[in-house]
Amino acid sequence: MEQECPDGEEEQMALALYRTVCQCTGSTVKKWSSGWHLCRAIKTAMLPFLRCSALFFHYLNGVPAPTELPVSGLSQIDHLCSFLSLPSNLLSIFQQNPQVTDALINSWCKHKDVRLFLDAERTAISYPRESNKLIDLPEDYSSLINQASNFSCPKSGGDKSRAPTLCLVCGAMLCSQSYCCQTDLEGDDVGACTAHTYTCGSGMGIFLRVRECQVLFLAGKTKGCFYPPPYLDDYGETDQGLRYVRCRMSSCTSANVF
Repeated sequence: MEQECPDGEEEQMALALYRTVCQCTGSTVKKWSSGWHLCRAIKTAMLPFLRCSALFFHYLNGVPAPTELPVSGLSQIDHLCSFLSLPSNLLSIFQQNPQVTDALINSWCKHKDVRLFLDAERTAISYPRESNKLIDLPEDYSSLINQASNFSCPKSGGDKSRAPTLCLVCGAMLCSQSYCCQTDLEGDDVGACTAHTYTCGSGMGIFLRVRECQVLFLAGKTKGCFYPPPYLDDYGETDQGLRYVRCRMSSCTSANVF
């Protein structure tokens, strides 16, 4: 167990930063028993984010992690900072150029999401974040066909959709390649799937065209391609176009690998 130490330079920096944040947010300054406790709380909160940053840095640049990195506890922070070329005392960053950092802190504290958190109207982001994945699909493709057959176009008075398409990110059912659900997006007429990508996936999306048994990738307003579905027929082949109705989820292909 780590022993409490008298406040040093790092602890004094933590207390000064804490007072600055409280002043910018208009919060009441909590009296900490020591700067050591505050510094330890900050490090504990930073550790999962630094781990995620180190993983991203490794896979982005291919730089191998140092052999001493797999250690437990807060001692890992020093190795992570060294790997990321950061000072071991991260709080010193706020002292190097106070005019810039003070402006950044002030802008962060005035951000609408921070205000919502302070007003208890939203929760804070916690790490590690849950890995993103696509929705689960039924093993039997006929279940998807039944689901799609009950889908009505939202803009044509209850008529059945000609090309129901399932968003594999959020599970929404949409019309694909149909004029009925075209919408204006930044001055351009786009289909329902393209418009959906801008609210669901920042302009990128992956869909399953149910009646064609075909995966559709979209990126931006003008780029897209088709991909074989994660279902196989009785012959162990994909059945794009549904020439054979009996399709089941491939034992070696899952929707979550796309």
